[in-house]
Amino acid sequence: MARHPVWSGLLHVSNGRPNIYSRQFLLTADSFSLVAELNATLELLYGGERNQQCRFPARYLWLRQQLDLPELSLQDCTEFQEFKTRAPATEISLAFASENLAQPSSMMGHIFLKLRGLDSNGNPLEHAISFFTDAGGINIPKLFYESMVVGKTGYFSLSPYQEKIALYLGEEQRSIWEYSLKLSAFQKELIQAHLIELRQTDLVYFFQKYNCATVIDFVLSLAATEPLNNTGFWLTPKDVVKRAEKLNLIEQSRLISPNRWLIRALREQLPSDQSKAIQEDIDALRLPEVTQLEPNQAFLHLQLAKAYLAYQTETTKFQDKRLAVLSNSLKSKISHELQEKYPSHVLQVLEQKNPIESPQDSQIAIGLTRRDEQTYLRMNLTPASHQLDDDNRQYFSETELLLFDVSILKDLRSRQILLDQFTVYSAKSLIPYDAMSGGISGAFRIGVAPHYDAQLRSNKAAFIEGGLGITHRAGNDLDSFALLGLGVRWQSGRAQLYAQPEIGFILREVFDMKSRISVVMTSDLAGNDQSHMHFRFVQSKYFKSKDVSLHLSIDRIRSSEKTLSQFEFSLKKMF
Repeated sequence: MARHPVWSGLLHVSNGRPNIYSRQFLLTADSFSLVAELNATLELLYGGERNQQCRFPARYLWLRQQLDLPELSLQDCTEFQEFKTRAPATEISLAFASENLAQPSSMMGHIFLKLRGLDSNGNPLEHAISFFTDAGGINIPKLFYESMVVGKTGYFSLSPYQEKIALYLGEEQRSIWEYSLKLSAFQKELIQAHLIELRQTDLVYFFQKYNCATVIDFVLSLAATEPLNNTGFWLTPKDVVKRAEKLNLIEQSRLISPNRWLIRALREQLPSDQSKAIQEDIDALRLPEVTQLEPNQAFLHLQLAKAYLAYQTETTKFQDKRLAVLSNSLKSKISHELQEKYPSHVLQVLEQKNPIESPQDSQIAIGLTRRDEQTYLRMNLTPASHQLDDDNRQYFSETELLLFDVSILKDLRSRQILLDQFTVYSAKSLIPYDAMSGGISGAFRIGVAPHYDAQLRSNKAAFIEGGLGITHRAGNDLDSFALLGLGVRWQSGRAQLYAQPEIGFILREVFDMKSRISVVMTSDLAGNDQSHMHFRFVQSKYFKSKDVSLHLSIDRIRSSEKTLSQFEFSLKKMF
């Protein structure tokens, strides 16, 4: 019984080690083992003070079911009964909010639970159960140290679900996927009881080992038949969704799109002149004229008008009271038109984007590199999450997110092993600009990498760099982008400031391939004549398994005095 996956889930134990050391939660915190905690729990419930089942209602429910133990009443457990009344759980769903690269704690997305049921008067109630930490501030090294080494205070919250929806869809413009779970009545009660146990406990948040994903996965394991088996470096929110799918716990799913992405998807269905006319009508707070259009086109026109009006409201354009009243009136008119004239029409856009279909979040690559008459074996390890040249078709734009990415070279002639570069954190988001919803592209990177002088001699330097720019999407398959970047590197005991503008193209091709061409110019702002131009071409091929890909890259770095060439062919495995 102590090795049962549900018992490990109730104790939040992975690989035999607990993730919660609070004495409020563990009875054997000083000398923990699964067996010792099982015996101590039974002793507490049946051999000590009365009503200890109120402290551990989930442990009591599961142990009683497994061992056919005498019944202990939960009716006098005030907090548990109040929680069941306040947040009924007739239906429990996983909710996944898409990545937010602007917020470190949510850069791989956020996962939480949705509880749905009826109150005593038969009114529907929906609540969100979420685990998170305070990740405010822009000091990323300090944030990493606190959240990965010493731990940060974890918050376990119950909030109205619509508040979460408003935050993610409105303020942050993040998509939300809901996955309703196939659970028995006992499993739902067990999960509710366990949530009370967690709310009564002091929790410590660790970014890499005890985060929103691990907590929700432990909760999910109360309905699983096998123990947690994470093959990556740490569990991510997408891993939890994929595990639920693998265990056949997902009954159905639905995507709730933010208006920003809904606008983009709808504009792809309409000619540009019609989209522009709709924008002009809404900016003037006029109802678009659609009587001359065929029904499907008219339906799309009104949906685009509705999404654009909502987006303008969310981005505080209509803050004037008079304009707000007119905006609400127009919103009502559009909704009335859609309900009266197109009741059978269903809007189906963006449904092809699904976290379940995305590649895994950890990767390793091995390849041969030819650089100026020398041949190297390269190994690249990325604990999380994905590169710009990876298969990003399940994202709404081309993105990159790297955490602790390391690249090592082995000289095949001298057998020397070299650290080529180490990226602590890199985020790049190439959001296509849209006339109706805007969109700014950006990049930020911190780490250690080779930097070149005028003779293209490389020296390792620590650096921080970032940039802003714009991306244009031509059709569905071609992106062009331009970023204006600045950086600072620390080399030979001094800091050097440099400019780093970049332009490039990304082409998504047939046969699951992608090409990227980029040109980066690095100019030392101190006038040390260390400017150089970096031309890069990458051809990527993805295989149907989604977890294997091939990459060919060609680099030419040119200064006023010299040209350096590099060719590389690599095989990548996602896991």
